[in-house]
Amino acid sequence: MVHRLPVVAVLGSGSPLPPERAALARAVGAMVAGLGAHLLTGAGFGVMSAAAEGFVAVPARRGLSLGMVPRDPAGDLDAPHHTPDGIAYPNPLVELAIFTALPPRVEDWTTAPSRNHVNVLSADAVVGLAGSVGTRNELAIAARFRGEADRPPAARRTMLLGPAEDFPDEARAAFVRVDTIAAAAERLAGILRRDGFSIPDPLP
Repeated sequence: MVHRLPVVAVLGSGSPLPPERAALARAVGAMVAGLGAHLLTGAGFGVMSAAAEGFVAVPARRGLSLGMVPRDPAGDLDAPHHTPDGIAYPNPLVELAIFTALPPRVEDWTTAPSRNHVNVLSADAVVGLAGSVGTRNELAIAARFRGEADRPPAARRTMLLGPAEDFPDEARAAFVRVDTIAAAAERLAGILRRDGFSIPDPLP
């Protein structure tokens, strides 16, 4: 018998985080684990590694920490991406790394593929945290593909978590934004239940 767990992607900055943002990302990862889902990140650092840290710290979780590894845009197809100071992806908190031959992002993302497309298209639900160019690109992909452009923001599978000023105008217009982990858990559970997944009740 097949038991498919939902996949929740957590998007956000790959740069070093201040303590409060790292704590939020860890709490999101723990929340995803408590819902019985797999965690999917871009396999890098910053939000990606902090969310994975919170996720893997949850005892008796059902899901795995998954990481989509992009290639080095300036390297060979099999050369994994790395931080500016040379630390290679994936981060050590990724349990199942999926190495791709795709760059992290591309300029013409509406027609050309990237690792960011794989992240967004592979997820059953998406949580967006504060980020920069790469995160904005993933959120734009989330708003456009898998039929999301035809749905109102309240019916989309992506949500934003954090202060309004953390997100560009187009992201705030495209998705529901929440301020707390509790509100995020409720919304995420609703998205997953709508699509037929069994989510714990009451929520952890």
